[in-house]
Amino acid sequence: MIGKPVRYNNHLEDRLVIRHIGRDLPERIIREAERSFTDTATGYRIAVATVAYRGANHLMMVAFEETASEIASVSIHPLDERDVNRKIRNGRWIA
Repeated sequence: MIGKPVRYNNHLEDRLVIRHIGRDLPERIIREAERSFTDTATGYRIAVATVAYRGANHLMMVAFEETASEIASVSIHPLDERDVNRKIRNGRWIA
């Protein structure tokens, strides 16, 4: 994954504007994730990290696909530890 370019799809670009998220944040989360999962429903990889957002530290997730040549970021949104634990417990996200 290191060295591959990160491309943002239109949905992710919209989320950055709507949620007032810095443009550099999705790539930072992917490259520096504290935890990573596979979403069993979508097949996307999930990167989770604690980041500064709206004046406080929040968990943020980025859904992405990795190909041989690039990382295609699909979506980004804040979440809390309960969300992560629920997805793991329900089998939606696997490590």
